Amino acid sequence: MNVPLQIGEQIAAVMLWRILVCCHSDRLGTLMTFKRLIFAGALTAMFALGVAVAPASADSIQYTLKDNTGDVITFTLAQFPTLAATNADWFAAATLVTIDGISSMEDVTFYDNSFLGGLSIASTPFTDQIIDQSGPVLFSGATTNPKLLPETNVSLTCTAISPAPACSGNKYTAAFTLTAKDIKSTPEPSSLALMLAGLGLVGLMVGASRR
Repeated sequence: MNVPLQIGEQIAAVMLWRILVCCHSDRLGTLMTFKRLIFAGALTAMFALGVAVAPASADSIQYTLKDNTGDVITFTLAQFPTLAATNADWFAAATLVTIDGISSMEDVTFYDNSFLGGLSIASTPFTDQIIDQSGPVLFSGATTNPKLLPETNVSLTCTAISPAPACSGNKYTAAFTLTAKDIKSTPEPSSLALMLAGLGLVGLMVGASRR
């Protein structure tokens, strides 16, 4: 269900009703009613189109991690991710992770300063670790409602949960460099073209109504 679109349709219906009421006593009668109906239809189409093509999702963060042996790990999360698990010191989000060209669903866990920051990747948090890398905290806000942050060339270091030795149980033990790129949500070019066409139609109708 597209709730914003339903609201837009209701507003457009009210606009149309007001125009029809206005036209009821218009001395020009049928001709003016027809012109106003065209104008109302153009407004309705433009309003509905504008709501429909507005970006429905927030920005995403695209992560790339590279180590000095040539391994590359990539994944993308919404800037305000849907959490698979959370704690006072960390949160996890599930996403498709690609490692050296091979993709699988994994949990990516982000840690605050009390857990040495950074992140880990595993099928289950704290077990079957692919990587566990400490470093700067990669999010702002609480672990229950985090906002992921863009980063450039952040140095991470292989670690492990105390009292285990550093890097124990991790598939990849080299230090990684992380880049997190903010991917903006934008309407498709075709949608923008339709919106501009709608605006042009309304302009023509306004010009015609003034003659």
